[in-house]
Amino acid sequence: MPAKVAVIRVVTSSDQHFLDMHQTLIATVCPQTQFTTRCLPDQPNGIHNQATLALAEPKLLALGQQFQQQQYDALVVSCAADPAVAQLRAQLTIPVIGAGEACCRQALTHSDRVGVIGIEAEAPATFHQVLGEKLLAYHQPDGVNCTHDIHTDAGKAAIIAAVLACEADGAEVIALACTGMATTDVAALVAPFTRLPVINPVIAAGHAVAALQTQFA
Repeated sequence: MPAKVAVIRVVTSSDQHFLDMHQTLIATVCPQTQFTTRCLPDQPNGIHNQATLALAEPKLLALGQQFQQQQYDALVVSCAADPAVAQLRAQLTIPVIGAGEACCRQALTHSDRVGVIGIEAEAPATFHQVLGEKLLAYHQPDGVNCTHDIHTDAGKAAIIAAVLACEADGAEVIALACTGMATTDVAALVAPFTRLPVINPVIAAGHAVAALQTQFA
């Protein structure tokens, strides 16, 4: 029996193809795993500040409990802020993977000089907790304030500029502090402008799922 892994998207959508984009990326790393994705209700712009985080946390806890009751083997919170991940780990018996923590840990395999870009004025707390002083630089792309801004031409240009700003600050690897950037291939987007590796938090979560495979056997 393949392992069953649940994925929670924090942006509300009725478009299952859109919601499944993250599990599709994760499955490139662990193709033998069975995934199910659900989203939080009433979060049309996802999580992009303290107010939307506060709204999301009880919904995440409730959905995590549902997935455990449905006998899933692990849970991925596909948001780089790792909302409610600590609480979920305390309440559930199944492994809980936060895309933000996974992204940080993968970035550190490349360098201890990490540049981070995201959609808030400051890097998510989990990035400070995991990276500490190795978080060398953080930049929010100009005009990119929620997940929808990422997919515009202006948003993409601003992302390139933010990556180059991190590089100018001395970063040797770029960690994306927004899973919304996962479906805009930022690594490919910035490749003509920099040689720095770009860590996709959703794919990093996939590597964390793959590392659990021996527990699922």
